Amino acid sequence: MIALGVGFASRCTGNELAAVVTAVLAEVPGLLDAHAGAGRLAAPAHKRHAGLLEPVARDLGLTPVYVTRDQLSVWQPATVTRSRLAEAAVGLPAVAEAAALAAAGPGARLCVPRRTAGPATCALALTDAENPITETP
Repeated sequence: MIALGVGFASRCTGNELAAVVTAVLAEVPGLLDAHAGAGRLAAPAHKRHAGLLEPVARDLGLTPVYVTRDQLSVWQPATVTRSRLAEAAVGLPAVAEAAALAAAGPGARLCVPRRTAGPATCALALTDAENPITETP
């Protein structure tokens, strides 16, 4: 299972979000193809109203997933980067990495830590889990 987690500011556009996701995928050529049909693009549940996740996920052949604050919180110890901006905005220091890990499921590991491009961040996690989205790191 491949899972990309994203975080983005309210001013973020679909093109900006797609650009950071594409840049992260370019760091691991062929990975998306190797996991065709089993990939997810995850964002915090409070971003559902933005309408950005679904079109980006569709264009990349990924399933859009929204993770709760509790799911993001549980995965904080497994993250490797911290953002003061994210912490100020949502009260959690890692959003993209925690979203990727939560969407990937049990045994998830970060393959690409948080990358930032303008108002968007993205991280990539991998796992062998068949049932993604878990509250247990």
